[in-house]
Amino acid sequence: MKRSLAGWLVVILLLALGVVGFGQCKTEVEDNDSGALADWVADLPGSGCIEGTIGIVGDIDFFYFDLSSSRWVTIETLTNEDTEIALLNSDGDVIAQNDDVALNIYSSSIQEYLYAGRYFVMVWEHGDDNVIYDYTLNVYSEGCATEVEDNNSLGLADFIGEFPGEGCAVGTIGVVGDLDVYSLTVTEWTVLTITTVTDEDTEIALLDVNGSVLSSNDDYVIGEYWSWLSEEVGPGTYYVLVREHDDDNVIYDYTLSVSGQTFISEVEPNDDYSLADNLGSLPGNLSASGAISVVGDLDYYQFEVTSATYVTLSTVTTGDTEIGLFDAFGNTLAENDDVSAADPSSWIGINLAPGTYYVAVREFVDTDWVVTYTLHVTGD
Repeated sequence: MKRSLAGWLVVILLLALGVVGFGQCKTEVEDNDSGALADWVADLPGSGCIEGTIGIVGDIDFFYFDLSSSRWVTIETLTNEDTEIALLNSDGDVIAQNDDVALNIYSSSIQEYLYAGRYFVMVWEHGDDNVIYDYTLNVYSEGCATEVEDNNSLGLADFIGEFPGEGCAVGTIGVVGDLDVYSLTVTEWTVLTITTVTDEDTEIALLDVNGSVLSSNDDYVIGEYWSWLSEEVGPGTYYVLVREHDDDNVIYDYTLSVSGQTFISEVEPNDDYSLADNLGSLPGNLSASGAISVVGDLDYYQFEVTSATYVTLSTVTTGDTEIGLFDAFGNTLAENDDVSAADPSSWIGINLAPGTYYVAVREFVDTDWVVTYTLHVTGD
């Protein structure tokens, strides 16, 4: 996958400053000219680097890394000489290959979404007619994917990841009327939270596999131009659309972030501490879907905090929720009705020590019902 010019500027900076952030690189150990003799370079997620040479014309260097969970991985060489690289799966099949990452730049780069497993990287001199006195191979899983044009339709969508999990992409609306489309895979019932990070006027939409719009958003906060939406979805393929609101301007840069959290479904009756539904443990991300289907109903959830953490509790709903947070003895620690005058959802942020806690959800003033809500409990 070729990087954009903006993405490549980062690599040029690394060339100028040296290999920053990877720590001390390992050194290639010859003879490593086959998968069976490959040198280990990294355990991912994380990063690793190794310094090598193509000391003999026709030499080829093999390296391997292990990936413990699905995510985007970047493989790149830093060198002034003409490398070529290939990414192989555990069976030795070539997944991706790259010669020059940019015009007149002879280093190589591959960015690929990979599933857990072992992978191999081959490095050789392009053309097999010269030596390479030194190169550094970097393998890492930090950072966001880079948009690859043309991605203006469902069929050309850039893949952003598998969820539950986290994924992000950096893109632009470089031409007035441009549309950027990203695809994602959901493996189990998940709450997707999708947002853009930008100073410019994005609009986003979530589509199902048939192209039907499930949810959309222009400006999430009055006076701000970034977009945000949250939607519960089942297993399947989905698409995220990003465009400039009104299609009358460009957007020089945005970051699209997608977070997918698993959630439990409320089990009634749960209107008492002793009947509280168990959300799980923090730090982490916990979610539950429920409803206030009877006027005066009260839903209780329990969660554990295993180490001191800042916790946020919030509801996503079109109804008017109120939430309360309680310690193990039933003491009220915090409560909230509306996030803002324009948003009847609820939000609490608080530092919590290790222990057992309860959160209760009700309809404000107990005079109506809430068709559906999603409760999010997050600890950093």
